[in-house]
Amino acid sequence: MSSDDSQDSQHPSDGERHRPTRRRFLETTTLAGAGMALGCSSTTAPPGPADAAPAPTPDARPSEDASPPPADATRPTPQPDASTDAGTDAALPEADDPLRYPESGSFPLGVASGDALPTSAVLWTRYDGTATLEIRVWLLEGSTLRGPVLSDTVTPAEGGFVHYDAEGLSPGARYRYAFLERAGDAIEARSSIGTFRAALADDSLEPLIVGAVSCTRNGRGMETLERAGERDDLDLFLLLGDTTYNDGASSLGEFRESWAENMGTNGYRAMRASTSLLATWDDHEVTNDFNPEMIAPAEFDNARASFFENLPLQRNPDAPSRIWRSRRWGNTLEVFVLDTRGERRPSTRRSEGHYISRPQMEWLKEGLRSSPAMFKFLMNSVPISNFPFAFDFAARDRWEGYPRQRDEILEFIDSERIDGVVWVAGDFHLGCMARVERSGTASEQREFLVGPGAQTANPLWSTLRMPQFLWSTGESNYTSFELIPEERRYRVTYHAGDGRTLQSREFTI
Repeated sequence: MSSDDSQDSQHPSDGERHRPTRRRFLETTTLAGAGMALGCSSTTAPPGPADAAPAPTPDARPSEDASPPPADATRPTPQPDASTDAGTDAALPEADDPLRYPESGSFPLGVASGDALPTSAVLWTRYDGTATLEIRVWLLEGSTLRGPVLSDTVTPAEGGFVHYDAEGLSPGARYRYAFLERAGDAIEARSSIGTFRAALADDSLEPLIVGAVSCTRNGRGMETLERAGERDDLDLFLLLGDTTYNDGASSLGEFRESWAENMGTNGYRAMRASTSLLATWDDHEVTNDFNPEMIAPAEFDNARASFFENLPLQRNPDAPSRIWRSRRWGNTLEVFVLDTRGERRPSTRRSEGHYISRPQMEWLKEGLRSSPAMFKFLMNSVPISNFPFAFDFAARDRWEGYPRQRDEILEFIDSERIDGVVWVAGDFHLGCMARVERSGTASEQREFLVGPGAQTANPLWSTLRMPQFLWSTGESNYTSFELIPEERRYRVTYHAGDGRTLQSREFTI
């Protein structure tokens, strides 16, 4: 197994590179009888919690061997066959655009989609109104809508949360969706409008672009997420944890209020509407550095319930509280979503050291061994890399504090010759490109810390140096991973909230 750096290539600037974004397209499209912009745009979102000014962060430090960061690489976006709808062979007429309906203020957190499979996805909203609620899904062919291919009445659960399983989708196809308020047979208003892509067919091998972020503290500016939400080429977005900072919450109502504060910002509304999500949690979804063995059971249960309520996740029917799972996008990518917070047992650190449960460890090993995907992302809320001595005051809070299990999974990946492993992590309030170890076989495994999306920088970011750490930053960012399977390479790019590219490098597997 190898993971070698390739030379950074020169690319056009961001402004030249991107196809017209969803926002630009809609702002230049004339609608019959209305001049409206897309609901997920920050210009039309209903009032929510104000985005605070971002805290100042240090400038990014280039690695010692890095050339000036180029802009992202371009790739065409695969589109479904324009002659078919989801699951049928019949041609669909062009649809009436849902923008013709006025946007309602009864969807304060917007819309979201997630846990996409080749033929299904979870569609989400929180509804505060009293009208009959309907979900509609349209096939999106370039800028043309067909359908709707799905229409159904939905009933919000307690708290107004809706998790709708949209089934009968076509693998790899792109869709647009909205929740509609009905009065009898008449549509009176709608939610903001979301877009997502169904996962690739199991035997498909196509390029993908995956976004990722961690550490978005309540009350901070969410400009990085607004920039991500303007893109129309992200197939999937990973939330690595600390999506909200719920410290001090105890009751379910308090957790819901904290989640709403962040999910109602323009940044989260835009990003969550623009693509589908996969999510894990870190400590602040519960409270800072929480210990699962010591926390009050009721508080822990409320934190977990609010996590599932506020995210578009498919719960495991046999283990509804389980966060760890995997989602595969054809033969290109399999994402292993780990829970490295809720199952750890600090009391065992000096013995067997349960950082993750034994069932999760065995599931992960078997999944890696059997996965046909070229790229295998391990969503790991807290890093597995061996960080310098200055970081060791908190080593007990990550894999390094549980060395038996850390060695177990790293040695398994090496001994089983598992190719294409990419560790993705957050938590540290810095972004970096790293080797898991400075030397030895584990140095062939890569880890990328993403974000922070909206948080004060960790001042230790500048101590991360070659040869183990290729580059680092403390500046708020989101990260994108462009997967090019036919060339067995991937490009990792860090994006600032003002649109700058902080760094972009290519790697091979």
